[in-house]
Amino acid sequence: MHIIKYIGWLCLLPLLLSGCQEKTYDYGFDTGGFGGPGWPIWVEYLIINESWQIPVGNLSGGETVVNKRPPGGSSASMGPVPLPHTVRARWFSYRTQTFYEATVEIPKNKQTEIKKWFKKYPREKFLPLLSTGISGKGEMQFWWYVGCVGIGCPEGPKNFEFHFFELTPRIKATIAEGDPGMYRVRTLQEVREGSIPQDVLNLLPPEPDTTKESSTKNTETD
Repeated sequence: MHIIKYIGWLCLLPLLLSGCQEKTYDYGFDTGGFGGPGWPIWVEYLIINESWQIPVGNLSGGETVVNKRPPGGSSASMGPVPLPHTVRARWFSYRTQTFYEATVEIPKNKQTEIKKWFKKYPREKFLPLLSTGISGKGEMQFWWYVGCVGIGCPEGPKNFEFHFFELTPRIKATIAEGDPGMYRVRTLQEVREGSIPQDVLNLLPPEPDTTKESSTKNTETD
């Protein structure tokens, strides 16, 4: 009798676990720089819910004003996933030669608002995105964005229909440890292209003296 009960619980366990799992939604991710021209960055990681990492990489400084539309540039899709609860990021600012880190929580009331927008703007017609803005000045902010992409949407780029609301206020990141020399080559390229001012070169760490190492090796060989 006990064996039968035990087998019954084993059969029910997957059902109970699946019932406890968080509901998933089909949405994408769009990450852009903000702060204006001259503030390019490299995003080392953007991690959602401490579960999955969104690929980002290099971003331009983007627009200075973001109240008319959230910044964008690097898009990604992970398929059906739970709603965003936390976002953790680390990035490097070419302009200040500084590493930044920040962790942000999406408030419960904003998550409720996201669920309402899935009903208000159905996935069949609208593309929903978690929009992330990251600045070379060490700031980060989030929005929920939907754009009309299905049948019946207004035609032409000037008539493009989109809506968004703020998920978090702009927050100041923490200055983090790191070796700016990792981005020396890219920084020099940004200066040559005019993306960042010439005086950033004064912030670069000195290049390692390879001639000494070479001389020492030759002496040891001799």
